[in-house]
Amino acid sequence: MAYTRIHGIKTTLNKALDYIENPEKTEAQILVSGYNVDPLSASIEFRMTAALAREIKGDYTKTGGANNLAYHMIQSFAPCDKITPEEAHELGKKWADEVLKGKYEYVISSHVDKGHIHNHIIFNATSFYDYSKYDNYKVAGQLREVSDKLCAEQGLYVIEKPNLKNRSATHYEWAHQKAGTSWKAQIKQHIDEAINEAADYESFKAVLDKKGVEILEGARITFHIKGVTSSNGRAGKCRGDRIGEDYTKGRIIERLAETKKKMPPRLSAEQGTGQQGSARNGGAQPAFSSYDKKVEWQARETKLAATKELAAALMTIRQEGITGENDFDVRVDALSEKAKEARGTMKTLSEKSRQYKEAAKYLIAYKDYLPYKEAAAKQTVFTRKKYESRYESELRVFAHAEAQLEKLGVNTNVDVEKVIALVKDQDVKVSEISGSLKDIMSRLIAIRQAQQLVKEIHSAAPARDPQRTRRDIEI
Repeated sequence: MAYTRIHGIKTTLNKALDYIENPEKTEAQILVSGYNVDPLSASIEFRMTAALAREIKGDYTKTGGANNLAYHMIQSFAPCDKITPEEAHELGKKWADEVLKGKYEYVISSHVDKGHIHNHIIFNATSFYDYSKYDNYKVAGQLREVSDKLCAEQGLYVIEKPNLKNRSATHYEWAHQKAGTSWKAQIKQHIDEAINEAADYESFKAVLDKKGVEILEGARITFHIKGVTSSNGRAGKCRGDRIGEDYTKGRIIERLAETKKKMPPRLSAEQGTGQQGSARNGGAQPAFSSYDKKVEWQARETKLAATKELAAALMTIRQEGITGENDFDVRVDALSEKAKEARGTMKTLSEKSRQYKEAAKYLIAYKDYLPYKEAAAKQTVFTRKKYESRYESELRVFAHAEAQLEKLGVNTNVDVEKVIALVKDQDVKVSEISGSLKDIMSRLIAIRQAQQLVKEIHSAAPARDPQRTRRDIEI
């Protein structure tokens, strides 16, 4: 079983990286590697990525965001675990890749100087992929969950059924729960009831309001029992994530969707009478054809009748204008070709975006730290050494940016603002293509599911008199 933990780094990034890359602990740095970054220049690259993010998205700290430079994850294996340093290092990379989704630069090292092998992973708090800041709140359970899964695949020991989901109650909370006076427990009960009664998030808020609980929207939603106040303004209030992971806004929306799926399907009045409704893309939905009437009639003769799968299949058949068996394959082929084109376009745009981001990152650093280089050049023989010692970090950043720009063949006189504008433009295009691709894939899945259900209906439906079948279809 691997023990895991995480903590933020606010000011000592260089020291932390020096510590985990210590040659005496990592077999002369053989057990040190990086993702999307050279371990030797990681602190500089982290800083440059953060600077580019500020140019693109603004200063995160001005809106109350955390000012962490990086995060330090630790994965420590038990002495009894049969694992080599190299295997531990690879497992640690898999752990970081799954947790960070390939969006954050990181350095990983495996230490072998003690009685047990342990991995250190320091990753940038700012994503090079979308410039977002890493949200480490309530992430400890996820780290352990992913690590345990990978350990199990490796044949290492893991604790069965660890309680990773719910936050343990404080003694104060426990005492009030026992006495039946916990407002947090009351909020939790009201939320659970509202989820079962509501159809979507807006109606969920309305149901909660009737129960005397209001939602205070913010970075994380807070629930407040109306009428309960105190001098510090905290009584009767509780953040959703403090109640448990099932009570964050995102998870509540997921639970509402899960509850909706369990409800029996209901065809709308338009669907039931063959009138037109709104289609997927906002246009008019075609009226019932003889084909979907036939599918619906055959379904009545089987155990598949009146299921949510049938309702979804009929909706797909009508939205996609399917009028016969062969239409399924025709639609699938056409959408598959569109998906292929979208992926190709995304790949091209993403590569251009990567190049622009890289150039912008180093140009920003070059411009920001050029004054230090110019000031150093103006120093006298007597003051140069003192100046360079005082501004060693800034001069290192400048030298690194200058070297990288030369390697990329980018002129240092290029207008940074124009490059940043190109970055933003590429990101918008990638986002649009990505949204289009998701819609295409959603339609493909729906068509294939409908096609499979129709096959099941045909194979399960009993043979009927052709004349009767024709009459039923015409009704």
